[in-house]
Parts: sequence; C-alpha cells; structure tokens
Amino acid sequence: MNVVSKKVIIPAVAVAAIGAGAFSYATVSAATSPTNSLVQKIAGTFHLDPAKVQAVFNQDRADKQAQAETNYEDRLTKAVSDGKLTTEQKSKVLAEHNQLKTELETAMQKTGTDRRTALQQVRAEAESWAKSNSIDSKWLLGGRALRGMGPHMHSAATPAD
Repeated sequence: MNVVSKKVIIPAVAVAAIGAGAFSYATVSAATSPTNSLVQKIAGTFHLDPAKVQAVFNQDRADKQAQAETNYEDRLTKAVSDGKLTTEQKSKVLAEHNQLKTELETAMQKTGTDRRTALQQVRAEAESWAKSNSIDSKWLLGGRALRGMGPHMHSAATPAD
C-alpha cells in the first residue's frame, strides 16, 4: 500500500469509527430512559410494535394525570366545604395552579443547573403569589410540588391540613 493510500484510509477509518460511536451513544442514550427501556423490553419480549406499547404508556400517564387533577379539584372543593378556603380562593388557586403547571412544564424541558434555577424561580413566584393572596401555598399544585418541585410533581398527594 502506498503512503498516499495510508494517509487517506487511516483518517477515513478513524472518522467512520468516531461517527459510529457517536451514533451508537445517541441511540443508546435515547433508548435507556426507564420508560423507553421498559417499552423496548415489553415490545421485544411479546413481539409487539414498540410504537403501540409506547402509546399505551402515554395513555396511561395521561389518564393518571387527569385523575390527579380531578382528585386535586375534589380536595379544593372539600377545603371550601370545610371552611379552609373560600370559593373565591379556590378559583384563584385553580387559575394559579394551571399557570404553574405551564411554567413547570417549561422548566422541566431544561437540564442541569438551568432546570434547578427555573424550578426555584417557579417555587419562589408561587410562594409569593400565595402570600400576596393570603392563601397557604400547600394548596398549589396538589400540595406536594412546592416542597420538591421535582419531576414527580403531578402525584395525587394530599396537602397537610
């Protein structure tokens, strides 16, 4: 093999190897989230279409989120009947709750320090809103999210009374 061929072939092989490694890493990274990994395992084990299995997971998550919202509104309604909130406060809390959900979804799209900073900002704004409206912040976002502001903020945890 002549010198020119080696000068062309060796860098080409190196570039191909690096490209293949980067592609493999990206593929593995995308497929290794806990949900994606489980979807792939179920689809592979039972010879199912991964897209259909993913659709089932997505629908289940949407159903759970809808149920959590219903439970949250029921807790607020009970708080009104128990005299812990007024009807006006409940309406304000629901409006702020919906605004906070949007802000949290935006914050959760960020990564690392940016995410942490955005979540802390949402928390500070929520606590400020609650204080200025004379409403305990435990009623926002189902009561749990202001403590953790983590990815599992949509749970149906009951606020402490």
